[in-house]
Amino acid sequence: MSRALVLITVLLTSGFASQAQTATDIRSVDFGNFTFRIGNSRITMKESSQVGACARRRGKAPAGDVWNVVPENIAYGDLDGDGREEAIVPVFANMCGGTMITGERVLVYTLRAGRPAALPEFDYVDEGCEKGEECGFNRSPVPLVSYDAEEKAVVIENRYQTDEDATCCPSLYRRTWYRWDGSRLRAYKKSDVMKREEEN
Repeated sequence: MSRALVLITVLLTSGFASQAQTATDIRSVDFGNFTFRIGNSRITMKESSQVGACARRRGKAPAGDVWNVVPENIAYGDLDGDGREEAIVPVFANMCGGTMITGERVLVYTLRAGRPAALPEFDYVDEGCEKGEECGFNRSPVPLVSYDAEEKAVVIENRYQTDEDATCCPSLYRRTWYRWDGSRLRAYKKSDVMKREEEN
């Protein structure tokens, strides 16, 4: 094979590789295999779970927390009115080998120059817990998120536990709407606290 043909092949291949790293639609971004910035940490996911978080060390059981994402729980919608969707991505941490939720975030991504870029983190209020305290129950992973197209808003659904609820399954919930104001997401509307209908 001539040098010219090899050079053309390399250039074409590298061109396809660079195209594969960009996206034209936020829905094509694989957040299950993605590196998130959570606070001051970079968290790399593989198959929806944090890489290396629960590795065994010197024969001891894994300790610490592991961050996770459930791609099916991601919501999409145009928050900033530019005609393109953003991705609303809930992520959560649980103890290695356990189910107790130890941390959670809702991260929002937009596309800039074909690459996913995070909007500033917003501190949604988990009203099922006292501010600054841990919840007294083992919640289902992260709040439910959705997109309200009429309001152009992120909707966060938090859950509350009553004395009659099983520890796994709080039956009350409240929804809070957050709208992008040009620099961050701000809460502007809340529903009443409602009781979840039992599933048959």
